Amino acid sequence: MLKRILKMKKILVAGATGKQGSATAYELLKNGFEVFALTRNPMSPEAEQLKQAGAQLVKGDLEDVEVLRDTLSKMDGLYLVLPGVWVSSIETDEAEAALGIQTLKLAEEQGVKFVLYSSVMASDKQDLFRPKFKFTIEKYLLESQLQGTVIRPASFMENLILPSFGLGEGKFVNPLPEETAISWVATKDIGTFARIIFQNHNAFNGKIIDFGGEMFTPKQVLKLLEDKLNQKIEFIQVPVEILYQQSETFAKLVEMIAKEGYDPIDYELISSWMPKLTGFDEWLDAEGVDKIKELQAAAN
Repeated sequence: MLKRILKMKKILVAGATGKQGSATAYELLKNGFEVFALTRNPMSPEAEQLKQAGAQLVKGDLEDVEVLRDTLSKMDGLYLVLPGVWVSSIETDEAEAALGIQTLKLAEEQGVKFVLYSSVMASDKQDLFRPKFKFTIEKYLLESQLQGTVIRPASFMENLILPSFGLGEGKFVNPLPEETAISWVATKDIGTFARIIFQNHNAFNGKIIDFGGEMFTPKQVLKLLEDKLNQKIEFIQVPVEILYQQSETFAKLVEMIAKEGYDPIDYELISSWMPKLTGFDEWLDAEGVDKIKELQAAAN
């Protein structure tokens, strides 16, 4: 029992050079944690920056069972985020669920005290058409002998920089329901909240938390972008029929959002631990506008 109330000190961060992982790693480092950063390429600029900030690099990924087993045996906690898949299918969903559960079993076997798993909003609703996916991993974690918390982040503001949104070409390619407002979040806020959870893991044990900020419809995002960039942007709504041709699972997700929307976020819970989240306009002023202009310059 003593082992379960020890403070968190050594944390393995999966996906440490990605958006969520790096935000979490830097936040933990700034607050006295020993961070072990799992990365396929320790020579990458992102990995080098983590090393300079004080992280210990671990070469490998979640599929490297022996590396993971050895590393987890020394850890107090694990920040688990699975590699992103841009064209999802039943096969990729099943592979992700299997990898997540395999990782949790290793953590359980090696005596890790606490796991923070980053899932996705409405993972439980998606269970109807994605029977083996992130909700499968959530259930395994919360039904296991591990202490753990599930965080379900909203849409990342940083996703707007992805080529698929088309902002580099002066377009806003929108695959989501045009009139449905969804929550947005800056990944640095995910890192901050992750750090808070590790610092207060006993208070968060067993919880599932939807984590996000302001609600915007796609047209409201478009207006905000046009105002900040001081330019007109062409709005392109992707028909759901096209989405079905690209990814049936994503198309069904869009239909689910249009029909049911997301569950309300418990802003009172979030603000009780983290009073201020980054606003969309604040993120655009701080970094978003510059990055979009870089995309536009590269395209010209």
